[in-house]
Amino acid sequence: MQHSDVDAVQDLSSEWRGATITDLFDEQVRRRPDAVALRFDGKDMTYLDLDRRADLLARHLRDLGVHMEAAVGVFFERSFEMVVALVGILKAGGAYVPLHQNEPPDRFRYMVEQAGCQVILTHDALADRIPDIDATVVNLDHEPSGHDPAAPPAADPVQGAVSPDNLAYICYTSGSTGKPKGVAVRHRGVVRLVQDGDYASLTENETFLQLCSLRFDPSAFEIWGSLLNGARLVIYRPGTPALHELADFLEEEQITTLWMTTGLLHRMVDGHLDRLGGLRQFLGGGEALSPVLINRLHRTYPDLLVVNGYGPTEDTCFTSCHVVSEEVGDTVPIGRAVTDTRLYVLDERLRPVPDGEWGLLYTAGSGLARGYVGRPALTAERFVADPFVPGERMYAIGDLVRRVEGGVLEFRGRLDDQVKVDGYRIELGEIQAVLAGQPEVNEAVVVARDGLTPGRKILVAFVVPVSGTERLVPKLRVALHRKLPRYMHPAAIIEMDAFPETLGNKIDRKSLPALEQLPRDVDAAFEAPRTPLESLLADLLTDALAVQDIGVHDDFFELGGGSLVAMDLLAHVHEVFGADVPAAEFFASATVAGLAELVGKYAPDADAGELQPWLSASAKPGA
Repeated sequence: MQHSDVDAVQDLSSEWRGATITDLFDEQVRRRPDAVALRFDGKDMTYLDLDRRADLLARHLRDLGVHMEAAVGVFFERSFEMVVALVGILKAGGAYVPLHQNEPPDRFRYMVEQAGCQVILTHDALADRIPDIDATVVNLDHEPSGHDPAAPPAADPVQGAVSPDNLAYICYTSGSTGKPKGVAVRHRGVVRLVQDGDYASLTENETFLQLCSLRFDPSAFEIWGSLLNGARLVIYRPGTPALHELADFLEEEQITTLWMTTGLLHRMVDGHLDRLGGLRQFLGGGEALSPVLINRLHRTYPDLLVVNGYGPTEDTCFTSCHVVSEEVGDTVPIGRAVTDTRLYVLDERLRPVPDGEWGLLYTAGSGLARGYVGRPALTAERFVADPFVPGERMYAIGDLVRRVEGGVLEFRGRLDDQVKVDGYRIELGEIQAVLAGQPEVNEAVVVARDGLTPGRKILVAFVVPVSGTERLVPKLRVALHRKLPRYMHPAAIIEMDAFPETLGNKIDRKSLPALEQLPRDVDAAFEAPRTPLESLLADLLTDALAVQDIGVHDDFFELGGGSLVAMDLLAHVHEVFGADVPAAEFFASATVAGLAELVGKYAPDADAGELQPWLSASAKPGA
């Protein structure tokens, strides 16, 4: 095989090959008990304190029946308790299952039941948002969780040794059949991710930022990349930060190692490049990086290690990485295999393709997940026998790539219906299944569209209703709210008499109507702006979302907005009005009327009439 990476990739050293997450964490506690492990809200927690709290929690979990590989739900905002829960679960021999507050109740229940969670850990901030469910809920703000840092060290609570092949966590991702699928990640995958890696310097001298949601596997890089190497992990406060707030935080906490989704990385480089001078390592991933912005970053900070990290959840966060050591051309490569990883570029018959030709990417090695929880057929379909290493498996990623000079990989796109929108991995089939499952719908198709606002993708649904159906769109919106988190809701739902078809009688997605702007839902009530301030803010939302005629009570998220677009919008509100509107407050009232009240609260002296001429001549969000 040409440049297969089978021989070229670095093997995990014998020192780490038999280690687990808990082994490596315990080693750091022995080496640096008084070093700061966590920092949150201006307070520090040492490695010894974290260890003692996690041990006490682990013993409590064992008393509750948590056994080896038992799945335990974790339902937290970013906090000390969140990390204590993760370490405690692993010390008890269990595996953690991240749950998120934005999941609809039915989806929340499905994940808990499908993973087999008998215990859910939470805290006061979210305890009352757990739906009625058959599981024991442990609130770490009130129940035994190691809140006495003066308690004597506890013995290892695990009865029986955890092995590298035991489960560490189950991460749920969007599924093409209409239900999310749980990826079962092993200890050895995490160890391989954060030990002996040549893509970054993971040492006790680094200060990591913990910003990523637990439901995204890069959180494993943030948390375990820090704690298993004796570094300091600074936890960002709950909620989505505005860009200038995040820039302030990076400087105040002296963050040196940072991972961000592609969209957020682009926004930071474009809007706050001058605030990144304290970083030593800047990693991004999730979608294709902008060569223009990466070159700008590299020219400004030539000594900054900039890394394009690529990989699916099924291969424990990173499959390959590209270190930007010089200016890039038309694309930013996805690089070469990380530690203990084999990469193959194959044709449809699993034969290696020559260098320079496009083929499907397969990955193998220690990072591979065990498979999908409770989905043996899907596991067998995607995790197939490795034809080059007898007895081993490889995972079909589904991406088209090619090898270029030096064996470096370039990414082209996907062959299936999986897309990334604002960093979220979405199977279009899951949304289509919800829409098509409604009795008023004959057919449904969902597509990801580019170009409404440069650099953004949005979801658009097209449906063919049952004859005689009225007021379909509001009914579908209700169904989406019940079944799917907000980031999976289409920005527009378009009714059609019939779908265009190919010669093979399949839906011709390329011939679906193009939209220069997203139309309002035909049944949505409209109330025009009532004040100059509301008119100005409606203009800002129109430019940010490319949606016609935004009313004062239209929901930002229902119009296709997401967390990254909200960052852009609030950054522009800050620029125009001088108002530091907290993202959490905007999310709670994400309308023109709500935003007008927040601007009045945080910039009471702003005059919309005076600002209108200036704004008309200036760049707007998404322009």
